[in-house]
Amino acid sequence: MLNKAVIRKPLSFITGMMISLIVIFFLYSQFLSNQLSEEAKRIFSDLSHSANSGYKVIEKLNNLPFTDCTDEHLLSMREMQFNSNDIRDIGFLQNGFLICTTGAGVLDIPLKESTPDFTLDGHDYWIDKKLETFDNKVKGIIIEKGSYNIVLSFEGVINDYEEAVVYEIVLKDDYELTHLYGAPNLYKNVAVDPNVITFAGFIAHFAELCGPGGGICLAVKKNNFTELQNPPVLFVVMLLLFLSGISAIHFIELLFYHLRSTKRRIKLGLAAGSFIPYYQPIVELNSGKVIGCELLARFEDGVGALYPDEFISVVSELNLSWMMTELFIHKALDDFKHLKPADSTFYLSVNIFPKDINNGNILKGIELFRAAQPNLRVCFEITEDEQLQCGQSGEALDQLSKSRIQISIDDFGTGYSNLSQLKLLDIDTIKIDKSFVDEVETGAIRSTLIPNIVAIANKLNANVIAEGVENQLQADELLKMNIVYGQGWHYAKALPIDEFKQYLIQNSDFTFNNDESL
Repeated sequence: MLNKAVIRKPLSFITGMMISLIVIFFLYSQFLSNQLSEEAKRIFSDLSHSANSGYKVIEKLNNLPFTDCTDEHLLSMREMQFNSNDIRDIGFLQNGFLICTTGAGVLDIPLKESTPDFTLDGHDYWIDKKLETFDNKVKGIIIEKGSYNIVLSFEGVINDYEEAVVYEIVLKDDYELTHLYGAPNLYKNVAVDPNVITFAGFIAHFAELCGPGGGICLAVKKNNFTELQNPPVLFVVMLLLFLSGISAIHFIELLFYHLRSTKRRIKLGLAAGSFIPYYQPIVELNSGKVIGCELLARFEDGVGALYPDEFISVVSELNLSWMMTELFIHKALDDFKHLKPADSTFYLSVNIFPKDINNGNILKGIELFRAAQPNLRVCFEITEDEQLQCGQSGEALDQLSKSRIQISIDDFGTGYSNLSQLKLLDIDTIKIDKSFVDEVETGAIRSTLIPNIVAIANKLNANVIAEGVENQLQADELLKMNIVYGQGWHYAKALPIDEFKQYLIQNSDFTFNNDESL
């Protein structure tokens, strides 16, 4: 099976690049839309200027005092053409016939004018008209009024703009569109005068603009990312995508680490039911009968399991120790609510953080266990990884002494325990740490301290429970040292409640009402 991290990093890299592409496209789309909008306005302005200039020239021409194509008349016409940037030719008409132009002079045979393509602003228009005076080799737009016409070329205006942009100029007349110039079918008829309408596509961006009241409309199109044909621009974009992919890997790894961090999992786990009580049997060493159990915390969520040494210290660091303990007390009360009364009481040991004694939270536990069954003998097992504060814990310890809840010291001899603290606690049980029990088979120096611990317990009138019993030889040696109770894998590991109930019924006189354990 592939390592998830091996898959996650390439996916993160691709995700980062895709997000960057989306952002780049969005920013580029904004830029290109604005660019096309401005370009459409400039083109339309230039077209309008050319048309208006043509109108003015035609008006001046019609005010000339000539009725025939004299040299003086042609000179005046050519002078007006010369002063215009957009006019390619000027013609003079009589009775519907073109009789002379600035380009061809006086025509040998007058040309009869055809029907105009449309009329706009009182002027007749011919679009893409082949000029017979130039042997039909030249096309232009003819605008006519009165006795004169002028020839304009859209190319004179359009060619000044970016080559990558495609245009179409149309005439919009009520329900009909007439193509005038450029790429056919580019105009989509979505423009609402006098605003520029822009819309984006994956392949290209578009802009449309119409004059007041319709009339002439313009469509502009530019393909996306034509700038990438420039190698330096392409290099910069590829570099940005690569850096985005690397950044995404770093960000997602940090996010993944945060989502899977022990602190976050613990915080969520308290509300999500990820903390589960397991119960390890405590037995009589000489008979193997179960007399009780120790509640041990286990954790498992969607990510997986955490070992106690991974989460216990973090729970304490987050000041969630009592929240976790209270959760386990409620679960334990529910798990053993159907325990049948027997000749002896059932011993239930619950681990308590010293800080919860120091701050008085332990008093809440006393109240919770008041509802416990009479045959349930509850013991608060105090870990030695923190020092009890005598001044702060006095009231709580006094209340514990007055209650029916017992106190035991866990992992005796490995932490903060000492004789003065034992007297302060008024303990009922001392639990010998596994590190002492491990060496009883070999008679190592550490194991020789066990009789001294037993002697201390006897002076305090306290029971002794040996932890970590892993074989019968250890159990036999502990019995020789007058230790009555033990727990460890030689008997059973910590079990979930259903398995523990089965083990309890098979190895003790305890049972449960309604056969709920079966």
